[in-house]
Amino acid sequence: MANKKISQLVGLGPYAGVSGEFYLPASAGSSTVPYATRRITTSELAEYVFSGDSVTGGFPATQLSGTKDVYLNKASWDTASTDVTTNPYIQVRLTDGKLITGSGMSVPSSAGDNMGNCTATTTLNMQDNVISNVGANIVFQDGGNIGSTTAALDISQANKISLTTPEIELNATSEIDINGSINARSADFAGTITGNALEVKGASYHNVTALGTNTIDWTDGNIQYRPISQNTLMTFQGGTPKQGQTLTLYVENTNNGITDSDVCTLYFRSGSNTGNVLFPPVPEDLKHVVNATPGVSGRTTNVYTFVVINTGIFGSSVTGYAY
Repeated sequence: MANKKISQLVGLGPYAGVSGEFYLPASAGSSTVPYATRRITTSELAEYVFSGDSVTGGFPATQLSGTKDVYLNKASWDTASTDVTTNPYIQVRLTDGKLITGSGMSVPSSAGDNMGNCTATTTLNMQDNVISNVGANIVFQDGGNIGSTTAALDISQANKISLTTPEIELNATSEIDINGSINARSADFAGTITGNALEVKGASYHNVTALGTNTIDWTDGNIQYRPISQNTLMTFQGGTPKQGQTLTLYVENTNNGITDSDVCTLYFRSGSNTGNVLFPPVPEDLKHVVNATPGVSGRTTNVYTFVVINTGIFGSSVTGYAY
């Protein structure tokens, strides 16, 4: 076939396509060897554009650009490694579409990262960045914790922080500061404070428990009150006091008179034993005394103080308040 100019060649028909065996003319040579016309296939041209000349090293394309989508046609893929030197990720610079390598995939902040329900396989390092807009609950598996070894850990919430667990343990090596009121509610609130001393700045007070019967339960409070109008035996409920516990009881005689008949004798026992409640001796000629316990005159109030030491309940009294 006679040589033709490129302008004289017939173009592709509507049902023809470019295959890897199509030939293209190319001029091959160097600065020392005259150039000669050679043929190359379209596949060889595509290989050269991306990879260069396999013989002399060649010069692959310095830039790849286009306005159409680029698809990487591969049947299987290697699993990405955390070592970006071995398996670097590909990033696309959104300003001009340039492909770059890096340690992650860059996306617009408005698009989010679509992490979904992901599971970390190693420690997540936030590099001092903030995690915001957390959901209603953070669930820790066994051994989970929030901690800081260099700075203070601040948990702030405008409404309430709720901790629901069988036990809360605070291990502070210096001090615990509570700036606000404490409301402890429990069916059996009990605790132990150890240390050299407990200092309370400000008022400390107890609620006054009005007794409906002549049984004194130490767990009802440290200050209790009982009105009487006749000779009375008051019983401390067994098993309720703690070692070192104190109790103040004021007893009011509601009788109106001031005669001997209006005086009410009063004595105490612990369980069935009156000998466990001890008062200091009183003069033998003092009237209305039972087991060294002064009685209560009409229209007056006596104040009794008790302290538990070993198996004894030691009492003292101040009598005759006109109240």
